Amino acid sequence: MTRYMDETLVVEPEEEQPIESHPQESISSFTNQTDLKVFNALKEHQPATRMDLCDKTGIARTTIYDALTRLMVLKVVTKYSPPVSKKGRPKVFYRTISE
Repeated sequence: MTRYMDETLVVEPEEEQPIESHPQESISSFTNQTDLKVFNALKEHQPATRMDLCDKTGIARTTIYDALTRLMVLKVVTKYSPPVSKKGRPKVFYRTISE
């Protein structure tokens, strides 16, 4: 909730919604079709990078990133980077969390 007091913006914290503990219950509560499409593509082609998911779904990379973030908050997706011995940024892979 946002309100103004004497020309100062005051942002009050929203009530936190409990996160469902069972992954399948979380999946059934998706309201965003993009999240569901990304999750299903990831289940089919895991582990996958964001670019892999872009290629499989046709969804923009930034939208994929946002969807993966929401899925990680729901605790149905996790990310990891395999250890590498060369220089540079390691690839980040995503996978679904098994029950």
